[in-house]
Amino acid sequence: MFKNAFKVFLALTVGVFLVNSVSAKEYKQGTDYKIVTEHITTTPQIREFFSFFCSHCYALDPSFNEIKKAFAGKAEYIYNPVGVIGGDAGVETQKAYAVALNLGIGEELREELFDRIHVKENFPEGPEYFTDLFESLGVSRERYEQESKSFITAAKISEFDRYVKECGIEAVPEIVVNGKYLAMTDNVDTAEEYIELIGYLLTLK
Repeated sequence: MFKNAFKVFLALTVGVFLVNSVSAKEYKQGTDYKIVTEHITTTPQIREFFSFFCSHCYALDPSFNEIKKAFAGKAEYIYNPVGVIGGDAGVETQKAYAVALNLGIGEELREELFDRIHVKENFPEGPEYFTDLFESLGVSRERYEQESKSFITAAKISEFDRYVKECGIEAVPEIVVNGKYLAMTDNVDTAEEYIELIGYLLTLK
């Protein structure tokens, strides 16, 4: 389920100004993008599907952050963890991220968990891993355990899983725009081209 690293990210420099430019390229359904659902979001949205266990997701995270910055104020950027990778630990990382969002520390949790798994090679092995993780971020064991069992957390996890299923996500990382259009990277050679494609998809209805 891990997607091969994009050639688009060979160059990490992203031209933010391209968000406002008009691309001369004519994008084609089935070649540059595909429709994954018939439901479109009411507001502009970029949803990144990823797994904390995916080495490509970790390696490409700085580049995806640049894409996020490029569309700041123009579209909501949502991280959607996929729970099917990593077995039970994958499900727990998804839950941990949902809890972190509820507590307003989603970005801190995402960065710390990526670092533990891919830099320190400290992999989840049980519940204590996550209580320790949250305590390192200033959240008590009791608060984490309470939040992990909350209705809000369960609803967030359900949302993550629903989008994975509805969008037919079979590999990560992937980006779906406005809940309907999956950006294909087969014909994308640079980060600028990827941003232009995403910008185009944001204009579709």
